[in-house]
Formats: sequence, C-alpha cells, structure tokens
Amino acid sequence: MRRWIVVSTVVSLAAALALSGCGGSDAELDTSEPWDMVWISDSMGAGVAQPWADQIEEAEGVEVRMHNHSTGLLSLVQVREWLTDDETLRDEFADAEISVVYGTPLETGVPADAGTCVSTSTTPREPPNVYTSADFAPYGDVLRDIYDTVFELRAGNPTVIRAFDEFNGMLADWQEAGIADECTASWEAGAEALREAADEYGVAMASFYDEFNGVDHDEDAREKGYIASDGRHASPEGILAQVEVLHDLGYEAIIP
Repeated sequence: MRRWIVVSTVVSLAAALALSGCGGSDAELDTSEPWDMVWISDSMGAGVAQPWADQIEEAEGVEVRMHNHSTGLLSLVQVREWLTDDETLRDEFADAEISVVYGTPLETGVPADAGTCVSTSTTPREPPNVYTSADFAPYGDVLRDIYDTVFELRAGNPTVIRAFDEFNGMLADWQEAGIADECTASWEAGAEALREAADEYGVAMASFYDEFNGVDHDEDAREKGYIASDGRHASPEGILAQVEVLHDLGYEAIIP
C-alpha cells in the first residue's frame, strides 16, 4: 500500500509530516495560481464537474481550469486503458491539482447477473444473487491500478483526489419488479469495493448513494426531486446535491 500524507490549502506540509514522522519543507496548494481539474466519469457524473469547479472558485478564491472527460457507459477498465495509452490525458493528470475518477464495473469481471439491476423496467424478473464487496473485488482492483498511475504522474505534488459511488434512481422500479433487496445488495457491494480501494490510498469518497437514497439506501431519490425524467440520471436538483456532497468533503490534498 502506498504511503500518503494529508495536507490542506491552509495546513502546511510540516504539520502533516510531523504526524507521519518524516521531515520536509512546507507545502500547500497555491491559490495564487490556477488549479487544473481532471474529471472522468460515466453519465452518472455528467453535469457535476463544472458546477463543482464554480463552487471551488467561490470557496477557495482560485481559478479552476476544467478537463472534463464524462462519457456515457464509461467503464473503469476503459479509464485504465486511457491512462496507459493517451499521452494527452496523462499530461493532464500530471498537471492536475484536482482529480476525480469514476467508471462502471463493466468489463471488470464482476458478476454478470448484477446487470439486471441497471434498468428502469418494472417487469417482474429473476433477481441477481446477493453479492458482497468481495464479489466486486475486481472492480476495486481496477481503481487501485488507476490510482497507482495517477500517483505516479503527480510525482509527490499535493493533489485533491476524490472518488464517488453511484446513486440509485431506480428503487421504485426494483420494488415493483420484485428485485429490490438483491439489487440493493449488489449496488452496496459495488460502492463498498470502491470505498475500500479509495481508503487504501487516502482518497476521500463522496457518497452520492447515501445522499440520494439515505444511509440505509431505502429512500426513493425520485421523491426527493433528484432524478431526471428518464428515471435514471440526476436532475438539476440532483446535480446540485452531488456538488454539495463534494464541497462538504473540503479541499484537503494528499501527497502520493
């Protein structure tokens, strides 16, 4: 596991190093220079990057330059491939004070029958098996590979890195189809696999799942007004809720 040191825009590296038992010069994210942000996600994070950048600019008084790579149906495996092959993207990460990475578990080797949950269909159907985070371990392993690359590219420079999990706009559909318990277990397993990977690297997790569906994940996000008319993606109100979850985490950086 990599060692990391927590710092913030207002806490010097010296204080953090004192906690870790190491020495070094003071360092912090410099708000006198623009911050670059790389945002990678599937459609579940689409529309969040720029409002969050605007929030950062207001809160921290710093210009944020956006590199937004939101792509529908994007898997973490595709992100890992991009970071291997795309020199432009690698350069963006190398320069980015803020990095956000999310992708679906497609192609990661997770249980295939969990895919029955990714639907707004209310037709009764066979539920998936009940899975745990161990079943989604390959999903977390891909995220670990990505963090290894991002940390290498940042070369010890303080970086705000955020992970997030996926909210569920389909709870009412699952309930009508008779698959809510099993699909909720799968959704939670995927989220936990990502959290376990993020925790190992000191990366803060923004839980959109908890915000949209409550900590027990039994609240209907549609009733909160967080889901768009397609029944799946975030509404404008939902996007604002996602931005607030990210903002509430603060702007601590880690030194890879």
